[in-house]
Amino acid sequence: MCCVYLHSLNQILIKKIITVFIFISALVALVISCGKKEKKNGFSYHPSGYYYQLISFESDSTTYRPNKVAWVTASFKTQSDSIFWDSFNNLNDKFYLESDSSEATDFFRSYVSKCSALDSACILIKTKDFFRQQFNTASIPFFSKNDSVVKINFKVKEVLEKTEFVKIQQDLVKKEEKQIQKYYGTRTEMQAAADPLGFYWVDRAGGEGNRLVQLGDNVTITYQGSFLNGRFLEKSGSDFEFIYGTPDQLLKGINYVIGRLKLGENAKIVLPSRLAFGEYGSSNGTVPPYTPLVYEIKLIDVKPNENTP
Repeated sequence: MCCVYLHSLNQILIKKIITVFIFISALVALVISCGKKEKKNGFSYHPSGYYYQLISFESDSTTYRPNKVAWVTASFKTQSDSIFWDSFNNLNDKFYLESDSSEATDFFRSYVSKCSALDSACILIKTKDFFRQQFNTASIPFFSKNDSVVKINFKVKEVLEKTEFVKIQQDLVKKEEKQIQKYYGTRTEMQAAADPLGFYWVDRAGGEGNRLVQLGDNVTITYQGSFLNGRFLEKSGSDFEFIYGTPDQLLKGINYVIGRLKLGENAKIVLPSRLAFGEYGSSNGTVPPYTPLVYEIKLIDVKPNENTP
């Protein structure tokens, strides 16, 4: 009887030992797998879903904190290290990031928000997340189609107070005005070309009748944009048709110009950045911040709205 009891007790102990062994083994496997994800080729894993590697840092530098602005130099690379965007060539070295700790909004901005002046790092972001966050698009360009991540190499050049950044913005506006003045030759000629709506006329010709485009009209135009130095930017391609006054169809400045045109009229104008791509430049990085542009527009057709005279 005693032997039977001892045998049963041994069986229970063995089962418990086996259960504990399985639990410990699973726990060890979990720790190992987490460890593998925490570190990968020298990169640390962030729970939001990206990898990062701090290349150099300055322990005594100014920390980038809320209500401050970082002046950053950065390059975006494919997985094979081919640069397809950099802040010097695409933004004329005017890459400024205001603090934002929301990883869901922008992994890059969030990581920079935790850095200090003179820190440099590399971030690996999933390709689809990168283009959605940096260029606001779900489309992945051909050069990154087969890549699982995009590499961002950056350095925080300086950490600025908001007041310092406002002063930089004011200086950039003045610099932009000088560029426009240089385009016209003299300040007098620039002022003579100014329209009350804020853009500048270069030339206008043609047109029939006296009726100007009105809100609600069905309008067809062609347009072409370039930089002040003549470098091509964009064009409409075929005839572009839209309802005049529809929000976000065109740049604010182009909308203003169309409202000044008659059927068949051609116009060439200069748009200051506040009527074009503004203080942050274009979302795809083609147009730097505070960049004036030249547009040539032709009003091909106007179909009046039934409710307008």
